[in-house]
Amino acid sequence: MTHVHDLFEGIALMTSECFVIGAADGHTIAVHEWRATDPVGSLIWLHGMAEHGARYQALGETLAEHGWNLYCPDHRGHGASMDAADPPGHFGDQGGWDRVMDDLSRVIDTLREREPGALVLGGHSMGSFLALAGAEAHGDKLDGLVLCGSDYHAPLYYRLMASLLKWQRRRHGARGQSPLVHKLTFEAWARSVPEASTDFDWLSADPAQVKAYIDDPKCGFQCTTATWLALLSGLAGVQSSTGLKRLPSRLPILLLGGRQDPMSGGGKGMDKLQRVLSRRRLPVERMDCPRGRHEILNDFCAPEVRQTLLEWLNRRI
Repeated sequence: MTHVHDLFEGIALMTSECFVIGAADGHTIAVHEWRATDPVGSLIWLHGMAEHGARYQALGETLAEHGWNLYCPDHRGHGASMDAADPPGHFGDQGGWDRVMDDLSRVIDTLREREPGALVLGGHSMGSFLALAGAEAHGDKLDGLVLCGSDYHAPLYYRLMASLLKWQRRRHGARGQSPLVHKLTFEAWARSVPEASTDFDWLSADPAQVKAYIDDPKCGFQCTTATWLALLSGLAGVQSSTGLKRLPSRLPILLLGGRQDPMSGGGKGMDKLQRVLSRRRLPVERMDCPRGRHEILNDFCAPEVRQTLLEWLNRRI
């Protein structure tokens, strides 16, 4: 067992344990864990873009105190799963989506075999997109799905954005960063917050949480053009009718979001996602935080979000 302290030099507040799973191509997947003494189930939580799994300390402690294990794998190019030879936020020069999805498959299979109780998959932001894709591929192994800080667009939107990313990849290289994409995403979301003090106030209304993000050397970087292209190309299939049909009809789904989240257009993207899932008669529940921004698990509403999630998880037993 490897301590997270050994993998995150200079970060004092990370006290989870961390183990590793080998990927098919030799990559090492770091998985942060908070274990309950007598667990009734496990939640796999997929973090967002430009952050890492060890940030979910408060969630891990809350769940472990109430009988749930929390497992947070670091995606390729993030946290303790960064490869020294690659730039931050890089899934791979080619086939990044397939690589990340294969990593998730290995995590799910490992924990399904290791943990006898309920197994729920969830994620925040980019992690919610990966979680949705994981549920489409492995829904028969899961007892629930949680999508936090998520969004929805028609497949045509993602195909058009992927075309833009192909041009940006040619211009800046697969391992380069796109100033245009950054302007259309992170910078646009930052500008949407009136009287913002930092470029990351859009994440949370809590200044202490924003400062913690800014001070964390494993957060806030720009992902590569190849990663953006892999994500958008993958989403064109995941959020399509064909993709959503793969979700088991009885898989319980919980949506969590903030009404002040710029990434989802103030929650409008979550509204669309709820409608799309509900039209398929999937068992969907939802919690909205009226003043919550993008990271509702790191905002003033976080205690309420954790409690809602815990109560929903307990109904999966």
